[in-house]
Amino acid sequence: MTTFHELLGTDDNCSKADIKKKYRQLSASLHPDKGGSQALMKMLNLAYQQVIQGNGNKKCAEIPFGSDDVLQQHTAVLKEKIRSLIKEKAQLQVLIEQNQQQLTHAYNAGENCAREALVLLQTTNSRLNEQLLVLQRQIDSDTTSAHGANQGVKSLYVVIITSLIIIVALIGWFIWHYQTQHLQPQPVSSIPVMTSVSVVSATPSQSTTIEHTETENNVERIMLTDTVGLWQQRYYEGTRQPYIAVRSANGSYIVKDCQGTFSYYSNHSHHSARVAANLIYSTNDHQFAVYRIPYGNGSTDQQWLNSKSVSINNNIFSNNGYKSSSLALASVCRNSVPF
Repeated sequence: MTTFHELLGTDDNCSKADIKKKYRQLSASLHPDKGGSQALMKMLNLAYQQVIQGNGNKKCAEIPFGSDDVLQQHTAVLKEKIRSLIKEKAQLQVLIEQNQQQLTHAYNAGENCAREALVLLQTTNSRLNEQLLVLQRQIDSDTTSAHGANQGVKSLYVVIITSLIIIVALIGWFIWHYQTQHLQPQPVSSIPVMTSVSVVSATPSQSTTIEHTETENNVERIMLTDTVGLWQQRYYEGTRQPYIAVRSANGSYIVKDCQGTFSYYSNHSHHSARVAANLIYSTNDHQFAVYRIPYGNGSTDQQWLNSKSVSINNNIFSNNGYKSSSLALASVCRNSVPF
C-alpha cells in the first residue's frame, strides 16, 4: 500500500521546509482552479498533515478517507504527476549541465589555441638565441687555432649566424603581427635580434668583423605642411621629383614616390622607442627618422584605398584624398607633367 511519504514525494530525511515546498509544488497543479479536483486537494492536505506530524510512513489505507476505489484512483493520479515532475526536473538538469560543459569547452579551446601558439613562438625564439650564444662562444674559443685551418669553419659560422638572424627576424614579425591582430590585451615580450658578430683570427694583428648595416639612402627632404589628414601632391625640396604625402597629428608623414614605394617619416619629437617590424630604417631627414615600408601595414595601394585610416607605429594616417592624389602622381611620373 502507498504511504503518505510516497504520496507527497518525501522521506524521513526531509525537513519541514522541504515538505512544505513539495506540498506547494503539488498543490499548484492539483488545485481545482489549476485543473485538479477537490478530492485530490483533500488527499494532498491529508498527506501533508500526516507527514508534518511524523506519520509519513503510515499506509494511506489506515486513515479513513471515502471509498477505496476513489482513493486508489486519486492516489494513482497523484503519483503519476509526481513521477512526471521528477522526470522533467531530471531532464532540465541534464540539459543545463550539457550547455555549461559545451560553453566551457568552447571558451577553453579558443583560449588554449592562442596561448599554445604564443608559447611555441617564444620557445623557438629562446632556442635560437641559445644557439647564437653557443656559436659565439665556439667562435671565440677557436681564436687560438691556426688562421688558415679555421678560415673555412669561420665562413660556415658566418652563414649559420646570418641564417639564424633572418629566422629570428621573421619570428619577431610573426609575433608582432599576431599580437596586433589577435592578442592586443596580452603583451608579448620583445625578441632580441643580434645585429653584429665579431670574429678574431689567431694572428693578433688581424681581425674580421661581420656587421649588419643598413645603407643610408640619400633621401631628398620633403616639404612640410600644417594640413593634417589629407593626401597632397608635393615636390622634394630643391628638385622637381614629385611625391604625395599625408601628415599625422603629431607631425609624422607617410610618403609615396614615383616607384610606388611608401616611406614613414617619424617626427623625432614624438618618436617611439619601439618600431614595428615592417619599418626598415633608411636615413635621417633633418627632424625625421626615415623608414621604408616594404611589406605589412601601409605598404600597398589596396590597403590605403580600402581603409578610412591606417595606424602605423601608433600614428593614425587618413586616406582622405589618397585616390585622387595617387592618380595625379602616376600621371606626373609617367608623362613628366607637373601637378
